[in-house]
Amino acid sequence: MGMTLGYVEVTPERLDGVMGDSEQAEELYDELSDDETVRDAFIEKAWDGIQYLLDEAGVGVELRMDGDPIEHDGDEFNGFRPEVVKSIAESLNAAPFERLAEHYDPADMMARGIYPRIWDTHPAEELEYLSENYAKLREFFDAVARDGNAAIGCFSF
Repeated sequence: MGMTLGYVEVTPERLDGVMGDSEQAEELYDELSDDETVRDAFIEKAWDGIQYLLDEAGVGVELRMDGDPIEHDGDEFNGFRPEVVKSIAESLNAAPFERLAEHYDPADMMARGIYPRIWDTHPAEELEYLSENYAKLREFFDAVARDGNAAIGCFSF
């Protein structure tokens, strides 16, 4: 499957309830990511390419690291409190994909080892892949922030 990144929406109270317990965090994440009524954003393997574009555009968002770590032996979980969700939403909303796309450089991405190292295969298609997943990410954080909620992120490897 490879390394993937996804997020699910939770209430601040539910996030608080799992912050000290990685097994509970994993169970909650798995339960909610399977529930079609729960808002989520699974950005697949696009996470590193999106992070590259954010970094190159000077957007101060760390997709994997902005939340509070929930220690775990396997997948990496982070809790994103409402104020962090709001900050991420504001940063992403201020950075339309067109601005990020100006920094798309398949050769540089390949040279830097940006996962999943596909960027020079079909550059136009891969840019579209990043655009679609960035849209999911923006919509997710914007909606969760509007509702005053939190999120759990799962980096699976």
